[in-house]
Amino acid sequence: MPGGSAMALRINHDPVSLNTWRWLATQERGLTRSLERLSSGLRINRASDAPAGLVISQNLRARIVGLDQAIENSAIAAAEIQTAEGALVEIHALLRGMRELAVHAANAGANDAASLAADQAEIEDSLASIRNIVDQTRFGDKQLLDGSNGVRGTISGLSVSPQSFRFLGATQDTAAGDFVVDVTTAASQATVQTANSAPITGIAADETLTLAVASTGVSVEVGLAAGDDAQTIADRINAAAAATWVRAYVVGNDLRLISEVYGSRGDFTVASDNPAADGSQSGFAGGAGDAGAGADIAGTYTWRGVARQADGEGAVLAGRAGTVAAGLRVRYTGAIPGNVGSVRISNDSLRFQVGSEANQQVTLAIDAVSPETLGVLAEEPGGGNRFASLAEIHVLDPEAAGDAMALIDAAIEEVSSLRGRLGAFQSQALASGLNNLGVARENLVAAESRIRDTDMAAEVAVMARHAILLQAAATMLAHAGAAPRSVLTLLR
Repeated sequence: MPGGSAMALRINHDPVSLNTWRWLATQERGLTRSLERLSSGLRINRASDAPAGLVISQNLRARIVGLDQAIENSAIAAAEIQTAEGALVEIHALLRGMRELAVHAANAGANDAASLAADQAEIEDSLASIRNIVDQTRFGDKQLLDGSNGVRGTISGLSVSPQSFRFLGATQDTAAGDFVVDVTTAASQATVQTANSAPITGIAADETLTLAVASTGVSVEVGLAAGDDAQTIADRINAAAAATWVRAYVVGNDLRLISEVYGSRGDFTVASDNPAADGSQSGFAGGAGDAGAGADIAGTYTWRGVARQADGEGAVLAGRAGTVAAGLRVRYTGAIPGNVGSVRISNDSLRFQVGSEANQQVTLAIDAVSPETLGVLAEEPGGGNRFASLAEIHVLDPEAAGDAMALIDAAIEEVSSLRGRLGAFQSQALASGLNNLGVARENLVAAESRIRDTDMAAEVAVMARHAILLQAAATMLAHAGAAPRSVLTLLR
């Protein structure tokens, strides 16, 4: 007989039913998982669903939350800057009104004392309004325009006259801390002095002096008349000081000419067409004439024990770009070099966190705009101004009105410059940053969604498959018990 295996009938164990039950349980778990994904909208509901995907998804979620807060931070920062600029708009309007009053006061031929007093009273009201705006411009409890959000310098340890040393300013690029100022070459003014052997009581003949300033190319001829004494000659030279920056003084038998500015910018020559030097004429040399040369300041800034070279122009020592002293400027007009003092820099610039990571910050310094700090003129060649700042101006005489106009113009320029910086900060650091943050957030959300969210269409198809297989497995489980039941026919 051919060999073969007969069907075995067992009742203690039912492998067929167990296999069918196992597939039924598998389809039930698959259907449950599909229902969970469809109801939650998430492909990963627990770590066991996709361990690696969960780790990546959580990291992306942390970045997204950080970007959300950075976007909010940038929006708040923009509101703060707009608050400051809104106040500056009002200060601009007040300054324009003050300039109008100064121009009116300068019209000496039509004004009387009462009208000048009225102009001055209105200017003082405008100054008071500027002070009020500065005091009231706040964002929360933070004052914005009083200088507390800028870079400040405090002088200490002076070894020279306080009048000869002045802190001019610093920027947000200047490191905070103490800077020791060492002057290796003190600034000096270009000077020429005659060597007359007798006093100039009246020159014997007409004479022409030619004063030439190298840095500007200005050349002025000063005509002297026979009979002019030393003081008259000095007065004639001084009448051209606005163009030459050179002033004349009588010193004994001699005339001394001194540039009004420090350093090489004031270098000049003076030549005479009648160079007699015995007191019968002015005593200046003929031909190429006499040359006066000034020295620019030279020195270093020492910060944390390390000296950094600085750039000198005139009497101003400026920190070099790219160093910790960048933006630091002091003025020293003393004649003695050496360690003249220290400047402590406090950098209190506004810092805004505009990124989702550490150190993703931008800074902005807002200078003080009070009347005491506005309109402080740079020390330019060619004469000074009687007022040290906007707070001191008056228009009670035409000359004062002219000086007031110069300070008001300087103040308008300073406020305009500050508004420009605020606008650039908003448009570049904040607005463009907001756009970039929005794009970054959009991309991260898309990546996180691809990893963690359920593809609803695909999952519906999976659920349908599991549901069908589950129903089929249940039906087959019912039929799987038919073979063991056939044993009963053998027992009849």
